[in-house]
Amino acid sequence: MKNRKIITGLGMMAVMMAVATGCSKNVATTTQSTEETTTVPESTMSEEEKKLSDYKTYGMQKDPIPGIVALVKNYQYSKVNADARRMYNVFGRSDEDGLADLQSKLNDEAKVYESFDDTVTYVTKGYEPNSYVVFISSNVKFHDIDTKAPMLTWAYVMENPKDAFYMVENDKMTEDEKKYVDEVSKSEDIIALDAQMRKDLATAVTSDIQLGTLYSIWVKNASTNESAAAAETTAAETSSAESSEEESTVESISETTKNEANISIAETKSGN
Repeated sequence: MKNRKIITGLGMMAVMMAVATGCSKNVATTTQSTEETTTVPESTMSEEEKKLSDYKTYGMQKDPIPGIVALVKNYQYSKVNADARRMYNVFGRSDEDGLADLQSKLNDEAKVYESFDDTVTYVTKGYEPNSYVVFISSNVKFHDIDTKAPMLTWAYVMENPKDAFYMVENDKMTEDEKKYVDEVSKSEDIIALDAQMRKDLATAVTSDIQLGTLYSIWVKNASTNESAAAAETTAAETSSAESSEEESTVESISETTKNEANISIAETKSGN
């Protein structure tokens, strides 16, 4: 169901845009001892746009867009406060389909999540115009557990109309979008961030037995779910042997539940 996909997969590949940097060059041609100079017009891109459009040169930008920061806060608020309607709004939805089921699931999750703290967004331009790849780092506080757990997830965000942002559900992303997110996830910035968060997570789970136990359960259940998903995929491919279509599974700003562990990006192919 649509709401199920939102909860279990919000969320971590070929370069889409090359930065149009302003440059000028002189082309000298000698004709009757006369030198002519041709100047290439400078780019009209602002410095901020250049940085957001070329993560390979400038890296991921930290909290560059207030509207995306607010969107992530609404997402986290929805989980902590079991607000299904607000969660639908985060994904740009205004329908009622599956809303009651989502509310029920969020009610259960709100018993687990107490807060998302120290949240930072790392942003670059997405595959197409008015889209963004957003990696989100947070320290998650669970009820009845003192130590916070580092969590790194991602989301594919669209802007439409201007200054109005929403997250794209995983099953609605195109293959090109998924591949692009995968490439961004391999950038130096994200690899370094993931390594640090893994280190912090290891420290957290070894210092707090309750968090360590919860994390162990999540990892075990995640492994079981992956095995089940692989079996389902194999069965589906067998039943549709005449079809040449292949569908890749990509996780994103995961709506983690008690049965799913999405603490670090390396445990996701891409994050929803």
